[in-house]
Amino acid sequence: MPDVSPFKSRIYVRKQKTQLSTEQRAGVLLWQSFPSLVGETRVLPSGLHVRFLRVSKPQLAGRTILFFSDTHIRTAGVRGFFPGVQQGGGTDWLTKAFRELFDSIPMPDCIAFGGDLSGEASWIAKSFVFLRTLPSGPSKFAVCGNWELRRRWLPMERWRELFGEAGFRLLVNETAEAHGIQFFGLDDAKEGGGLSGRAAIPPSENVCVLSHNPDAASAMLLTDKLKGAPLILCGHTHGGQFRIPGFGAVLTSSRFGKRLEYGAYRHSSTGATMYVCAGIGATWFHARICCPPEVLFVNFC
Repeated sequence: MPDVSPFKSRIYVRKQKTQLSTEQRAGVLLWQSFPSLVGETRVLPSGLHVRFLRVSKPQLAGRTILFFSDTHIRTAGVRGFFPGVQQGGGTDWLTKAFRELFDSIPMPDCIAFGGDLSGEASWIAKSFVFLRTLPSGPSKFAVCGNWELRRRWLPMERWRELFGEAGFRLLVNETAEAHGIQFFGLDDAKEGGGLSGRAAIPPSENVCVLSHNPDAASAMLLTDKLKGAPLILCGHTHGGQFRIPGFGAVLTSSRFGKRLEYGAYRHSSTGATMYVCAGIGATWFHARICCPPEVLFVNFC
């Protein structure tokens, strides 16, 4: 078990700018919801939902990615409603759910994690033990979420070491290639530095952007630097965590309100596909209503 003590529980909250430029407001309108992009949904005995997304990119045909985000591992469990899914605290339920997951899907070429691994400092070490239980064959990448950064539990280099020991390469405004896919990991927009001017965004059309927060990905496309990126994978919103049928998310933790709350989107100018995953865990309220925990299985065709 990695040595991750002592931990500091000091809360560090960076004030977020709430004013949106005219360009930002116009840019987010270019994202159109496309629920038809999502195919089969498979419900595992544990209650974990697996969404299947097909992305048209012939040069990557046959490549697959498993994306999951926002595990928020902590002592308290997550209560589910309509229908109920009871997620126990800690990593037991999660470990069982992922065992079922890999028994029910083809082994992916790559596994990507979208940030917010632990919800409490005392669970960081065991959270990385969980990550080490995942299959060793696929290439693995991760980005930091706002929870890794807002509380300053660990310096960035220690996060890199721990993810590395668990088999994941942590990407912070940098690129790594696997199976012909150029993974670009974007720094968190809310608590990190966002897209720095020095970020080496590859010109390739085979880019898969990993962004914890969809707000950051939307802002990045305004720079016109990712025109060819076919796919952007995000978390953070939890799909609202509380959803009302016919209305959707009650709260989204997004500067754009409900505009990028959950699901599949297509950018009307660049043609990029973005999926905002509902994630697995919960934040301040330990419940999910009409919003089951989910992972995403991407298949390029």
